[in-house]
Amino acid sequence: MVSDKNEWINELIYNSYRDLPLQTLLKNLYSFFSIHMPLSYLTLYRYQDGTITKIAMYTNYKGLFSSPDVVRIPDDIMQELHLDTTNSGTWYQTRICSEAAGYPYSKVSKMLHPNPGTSIFVPLDYFINYGELRYLSVFSLGECSYTQDHVELCETIRKPLGAAVRDILLMGEQKKGEHREHDRNSYLSDESQGEPQTFRSLDEHTADYIRQVIKHTNGRISGKNGAAAILGLPPTTLWSKMRKLKISSR
Repeated sequence: MVSDKNEWINELIYNSYRDLPLQTLLKNLYSFFSIHMPLSYLTLYRYQDGTITKIAMYTNYKGLFSSPDVVRIPDDIMQELHLDTTNSGTWYQTRICSEAAGYPYSKVSKMLHPNPGTSIFVPLDYFINYGELRYLSVFSLGECSYTQDHVELCETIRKPLGAAVRDILLMGEQKKGEHREHDRNSYLSDESQGEPQTFRSLDEHTADYIRQVIKHTNGRISGKNGAAAILGLPPTTLWSKMRKLKISSR
């Protein structure tokens, strides 16, 4: 029995989103956000090694907005980002990004959003070993009045949303692998061509990732710096996954 109401909310959000197609998740999220704040479009991005790649985008205003699929951040701006003390540690924080603010991350925002506006940066996942970050950009045209209440709303759903997106993307990668395996087996119908390549299951990939996070936390599951907090899951959900996948906390 979950005793913390925040865990109830996290459980509800995670279970409501984790089995949806990515575009459907963004559509539902767009409908929810647009009730509570100004909104032009939502974009899911991946950052790695100075490159930002668009994973998915949703807007109700079809044909009015576009953004580049890939943005390579110039070396001089990367240096500014590293030296900017106001940006220190904010990769983990939900925050407002105003293009008029003049900070280095404002320059990056202008590269991603051709139309002038304001966005809320919502970090979903940060993979320490790979230097990779997945995040959601909540964007509105013009100098809109995003407030701390809007930031707190995004922060409230950030962790369970990140966990759901992670599961959706892992499932997508597994399906791609199954399609590639099917195509390859069709092509290599003659056994003399060699043994067909095998792919690991989604559960195996998930188990490995959970073990990596638990090792990082030295076996700590609950609490602010525990594995559940890093994975964006309620502790009860993580324990359930660990039992199912036969993962030890030691």
